[in-house]
Amino acid sequence: MLHQRFEVQRHLGQLYVARQSGLLPSPCPGEALLHMVACGICGADIRVNTGNKSISGDPARYITPGHEGIGRIVALGNNIPGLQPGDYVVILPHIHNSTGATQCTAPRIHPGCIGRGHTLHMGWDIDGCFADFVAVPATNLVRVSETHLRTVASQTPELREAIFALVEPMLCTLSAYELIQMHLQRDLPPGRALVVGCGPIGILHALTLLERGFEVWLTDTFQKRAKLAQWCLGNRTRIFDPTTQNMTFDLAMVTASSAEAIKTGESFVSNGGIVYLFAGLNTPDRTKMDSENIFFYEPVHRKACGLLTISHTTHESKSVLYLGHSGYFEDLASVAIAAVAANAATLDLAVTGIIPGFAEARIVSRLPGGVDWVTEDGSPAILSVLKGTDLRERHCKLLVLPCAENGLYTF
Repeated sequence: MLHQRFEVQRHLGQLYVARQSGLLPSPCPGEALLHMVACGICGADIRVNTGNKSISGDPARYITPGHEGIGRIVALGNNIPGLQPGDYVVILPHIHNSTGATQCTAPRIHPGCIGRGHTLHMGWDIDGCFADFVAVPATNLVRVSETHLRTVASQTPELREAIFALVEPMLCTLSAYELIQMHLQRDLPPGRALVVGCGPIGILHALTLLERGFEVWLTDTFQKRAKLAQWCLGNRTRIFDPTTQNMTFDLAMVTASSAEAIKTGESFVSNGGIVYLFAGLNTPDRTKMDSENIFFYEPVHRKACGLLTISHTTHESKSVLYLGHSGYFEDLASVAIAAVAANAATLDLAVTGIIPGFAEARIVSRLPGGVDWVTEDGSPAILSVLKGTDLRERHCKLLVLPCAENGLYTF
């Protein structure tokens, strides 16, 4: 069957939306051909394209960006147990690196091998999911059960299965608490938590912390984002102003990509508390160190290793455990799918804008009283976002919905 289809391409630092026509690609043995249902735009995607995140790979290669997605299987390269055409599947973007000096020998992907560069990442090392149709190794797909599909259909009848585009960020979020418990060698007890950065990842952390019994406070350099996150979370959190308030927190979860955000966590974490570096630093901050000039922040985030140190502030000396990671525990994928399904109504609120196709120039607002956004020159909206157009005061999570089969999506 002949199809016209679109895909985003990056080549030599330039971004395009390319129109393809002709026969659909055939999946190789061990692969599945997916019709993408929804793709999430991650802050890391934007940082890659604005030069604020370093990546490996050949810049001369044409690469399709994108690493958060759910698709529906169109065809299989061969008989693959547990999968069949018509299944909805989420994509796990890390693939074992089978070449070079950093071959990954771990049986299952985890933050340690990701942080040591033992994996290839869809979206910048190899092709990702910003396309109408993509071929993906079956080992990187996790099927979404009919039970979870029915759950989200009842909670978010407008987005339905598209909400599972948030599984990968939810998986990374849950992996942070797995690592904390591994380092503590016990469960993380409930307490008072500060989430620094109120983007989509900040909301996921706040949601996870609330479910663990924490008292959760939010802070962001954009006050409107903190209020939006609070609204998405049903006003179950409080907003913290570091310029006027002074209190301590057992855990400071830093989800913003700046050294200043980390310093906020350092300033207000309690003696014996945890500062978790969830986000990698932007390029200008990559060489920033802690207040004692003992260690660089970025390796703590990348390598999933804990570091216990004594921090000397203006008023006291205190013990701080620094933790961080990049990526996820692959084994938690089914838990992440269940968590997205269980919290679909909250996550539905966090999806504030829809781009109805890769070639579309508009972002359809889903906020009460929201106004649609359109590129001035009619160019694809996804390109403007990936090139760094700052919509943080207007939007939280953006999804691209390339698939409007059966009239499910009316954006």
